[in-house]
Amino acid sequence: MRIVIRTPNWLGDLVMATPFIRVVLEQFPEAQVDLIVRKGLETLPLPLRGEIKVFDRKTDSPHQFGRRLRSAAYDRFYVLPPSFSSAWMAWNSGVRERIGYPGEGRRLLLTHPIRRRHPLRTQHLVSEYLDLLEQDLALEHHPPRITPETAWVDQQLSRISPQLPERYTVLAPAAEYGPAKQWPMEHYRNLAQELDLPVIVTGLAQDRALGEQIGANLPHVRNLCGQSNLAELTAMLHRADLLVCNDSGAMHLGAALGTPTLGLFGSSSPAWTRPIGPQALHLSLEVECSPCFERTCRFGHYNCLQNLTPEEVHATTCEVRSFHEK
Repeated sequence: MRIVIRTPNWLGDLVMATPFIRVVLEQFPEAQVDLIVRKGLETLPLPLRGEIKVFDRKTDSPHQFGRRLRSAAYDRFYVLPPSFSSAWMAWNSGVRERIGYPGEGRRLLLTHPIRRRHPLRTQHLVSEYLDLLEQDLALEHHPPRITPETAWVDQQLSRISPQLPERYTVLAPAAEYGPAKQWPMEHYRNLAQELDLPVIVTGLAQDRALGEQIGANLPHVRNLCGQSNLAELTAMLHRADLLVCNDSGAMHLGAALGTPTLGLFGSSSPAWTRPIGPQALHLSLEVECSPCFERTCRFGHYNCLQNLTPEEVHATTCEVRSFHEK
């Protein structure tokens, strides 16, 4: 049997899809299981029994990519992203069984449109993916897991390891989605002042100024924004003593690696995307207007984040680290 899975486009969603991938591997132990992964995420050490097929949205179309899949003669195509284009890719592949959720005009493109067991965003996204298999798969038995080998971690860190202390905390303060998911910079700076380990600030190149503001005149803070790729970030988080971040891909990656992780929530919903892991916690003030899922605050006050104090976050980091020490 040959199976292909169209994985989600966002890093955090991709990490939350790993339980689904693992269950498919377990249920079809003899099958080849290939993954379609958005370009930029293919270096993540994902579970599979086959190959990763990289989809570059800048140079390829879902129609063309799907047509090229026909020669692989897949028997089953799982469509995890909710977009029309993902189902369109599956339809163009000609795969006999195409499985996913309807909506976005996708129903006629799928041979097996699966009815949602719960309204959208009311259960964890991991469970939403698992429900596509139409079985009772409990979230607590299927957490996201990323398990890189030690040699792989050493290889990825070989370039940046001279900049890493033996023990360190990672702050990932950026939020690509928008400021309604971003804990204020001054709060991150105040937290960094209180942490008892060296601090590494990570992010993309455009986040470098943010990292500089957080670490200004703090000699124990090192700004590595824009200086690591996804594989190197994965290895860095794997070795970290603690990760503090917004509801982001880094949060889900850290939790899946087993790193003590604290996720800070603003406009998004912990019920839907809280970090899942034995050493993961989250904080959310659950103010009256949240979760709104907006990129920017419609009221302009960002109270869901502004009123989450550095003192409260620091106290919770001690709780998270106690998991690791036990």
